Amino acid sequence: MANAKEGTDAPKEVRVKPDLSKYVKGVSGSGKKTMRTNDHVAASLDGFTLDEVYRVASELTETPEKEYREKYSHLNVGMQRMNLGNRIRGAIAKQDKAREKDKSIANGAKLLEIACEKPRAAADSRAKAKAAKAKAAEAKAAEKAKEDKGKSKAA
Repeated sequence: MANAKEGTDAPKEVRVKPDLSKYVKGVSGSGKKTMRTNDHVAASLDGFTLDEVYRVASELTETPEKEYREKYSHLNVGMQRMNLGNRIRGAIAKQDKAREKDKSIANGAKLLEIACEKPRAAADSRAKAKAAKAKAAEAKAAEKAKEDKGKSKAA
């Protein structure tokens, strides 16, 4: 009740200012530019759709994809990716720890690479298609500008 008497019952606004020097430019699953951490997992997931990240996390953690979807569906897309990335980091760390005891076990980075093969091919294909579309639009705009310049000279 002390807060109500003092007139400070409203929650204090908190602003988080991330240290952007710890981030690098990346690409989201939709092809938009984004900022991400500069580690192997984040780099491996660059350009992946949320569905692809769910599949990779499910494969590496041996947890059903449905379980993760139920657990994280209430979060926004960025928070879902972040949580799945952290799950993947945990699975890699666990794999690497097991490898310390038994060298016949594959290291985590290699498993991540294998799990990312199909989604990487899809992400690369999307990036190529987007680049081709942008190049075609640029050529069309240049052609239109050339036509407009020709019309203005004729007039």
